[in-house]
Amino acid sequence: MKKAILSILFLLNCIVVYSQEEKTEGYQNEDQMGGPKSIGSQLEENNNKYTFEYRYPIKVMKGWYDLKQKINDNYGIQFGVNYTSLYVHSTETITSDNNPNAASGILDIQAGWTFLNRKKGKNTGTLYFKIDSRHNYNGRDATSPMFHGIFESGYYGLPGVGYNDYTIRMRELNWQQNLFDNKLIFVVGKVDVTNYFNFHGLVVPWQHFIGYGSSVSGTVNWADPGLGGVFSYRPTESFYIMAGITDVRGELYEDGKFLDFGNYFSDGRFEYLVEVGYVPTFAERYFKKISVTAWLSDSYTTTTGSAIGQGQGIAFSSHWFFKDRFAPYVRFGFSNGVGENAFYKKDVQIGHGLRFRNYDLLGTSVSWNQPNVDGAKDQYTAEVFYRFNLTAHFEVTPSAQFVQNPTFNPEANNLFYFGIRGRITL
Repeated sequence: MKKAILSILFLLNCIVVYSQEEKTEGYQNEDQMGGPKSIGSQLEENNNKYTFEYRYPIKVMKGWYDLKQKINDNYGIQFGVNYTSLYVHSTETITSDNNPNAASGILDIQAGWTFLNRKKGKNTGTLYFKIDSRHNYNGRDATSPMFHGIFESGYYGLPGVGYNDYTIRMRELNWQQNLFDNKLIFVVGKVDVTNYFNFHGLVVPWQHFIGYGSSVSGTVNWADPGLGGVFSYRPTESFYIMAGITDVRGELYEDGKFLDFGNYFSDGRFEYLVEVGYVPTFAERYFKKISVTAWLSDSYTTTTGSAIGQGQGIAFSSHWFFKDRFAPYVRFGFSNGVGENAFYKKDVQIGHGLRFRNYDLLGTSVSWNQPNVDGAKDQYTAEVFYRFNLTAHFEVTPSAQFVQNPTFNPEANNLFYFGIRGRITL
């Protein structure tokens, strides 16, 4: 069934593209607070057509996008479907019995319904949801690309961020409300805090970098999506303060559990985040932003009986897109390294994206981190990818990652990951 879905979407999108004579049009991002990985941003990015010169100017699917636009115009409903595949190969494994290969796919269904004050165009309210299925191609018992480093190759990090394996579920379900001409915004429900805090412009793992050393800070104990809320206030057009509180652990991705808000919110066990930042205008936050994020996660006991202590730290992020081509970023963080999803005590990331006329993207990054494992050497990573935009809605991205001093494979001084990613959108 999964292979059939992939094949159908692949065939449809191989013939979808718009010529350079057409101007950018389509969905407008209704999410006034989230980053480039948020549902609103992804709906706009995946649906729209651009002025760039794509390689295959065919318009067979134009009627589909016209229908989507008509539904949005009449009812304020935006929706999209996308499928992403990733294969990675490691040059080293922990033992000869470990598998150097991993491959998985992500099926995402996303939607946003703006039905409060839609016609007024301000102080709007929008219901967002995201349903997805993430699955290994070689079975449930295989290691996914996300955890290949920890269980197979020895890298203490995630060589394929987000490329996991779990049954279909409601990953996000929340309400976003804008008030006082968008100066005050809040979102409540099942939220993914990585959509809002400490992001940079090349953070989406199905479009940009896939390695942990190039995306979110590994010093933060990032909670998985769970019950919570995020609040943002802009005293001026350029300065903002954002605060969030969510279930300290988030959902556990249990098989067959379609909607899971987490187990700890009702027990008063939270993760707290506060961020202050500067942007030229808030609409430019995906492209130009300087921010500092402080976080604290409560102690708790896991469902297996393990005691998790209180985590805390600070993370800095800055990215600045200019001349419509160059997208450098610099990030660093430090913490006590405590938490189920905290990997490092310190890390530094430096990267850059170069965008071409045909919307292709070349990304390069380097990083350093200090693992929260006693006696471990500092890890160094590098990543490079080139995203080919074959059509407006079909991309292929080869990539390579380098890791020096993989924490869980002391016999190897370094290793490489080679990957290929395909993405199609409807």
